[in-house]
Amino acid sequence: MKKGITPVIAMILLILIVVALGGVFAAWTMRTFKSVQGSGEEQIEQISGQLQKSVVIDNVNCEKNLIYIKNTGSVNVTKSELGVYINDTLLSSFDATPEEVAPNQIMTINTTPTNLTGGTIKISLGAGIQDSTDQCA
Repeated sequence: MKKGITPVIAMILLILIVVALGGVFAAWTMRTFKSVQGSGEEQIEQISGQLQKSVVIDNVNCEKNLIYIKNTGSVNVTKSELGVYINDTLLSSFDATPEEVAPNQIMTINTTPTNLTGGTIKISLGAGIQDSTDQCA
């Protein structure tokens, strides 16, 4: 008589192996889905915040190198979030008063020593979702 495992014991071992592998797969997929969900929520919050920000050039005083922008969004906008371009060249520094502007309020940007006369002015809010342009004659 040969010795070995019976078919019943072999079937029980196969079932236990399949159940263990199923548990490992379930744990892995749960961790993966939680990770993907967390990063997705973070991106949605970031995009939502960007969509709430909007500015337009309200007025330009070419002689005094002043740009008046209005916050048309629903949240505050800070100077550090703005990009000021004169003839498609980003200004490395500029003064802004106030440095943070509330919705429906005006911020004054002083571009001195950069001259605005004869230039195209563009204000960008980093994300590039909304840009505002004007021309100095």
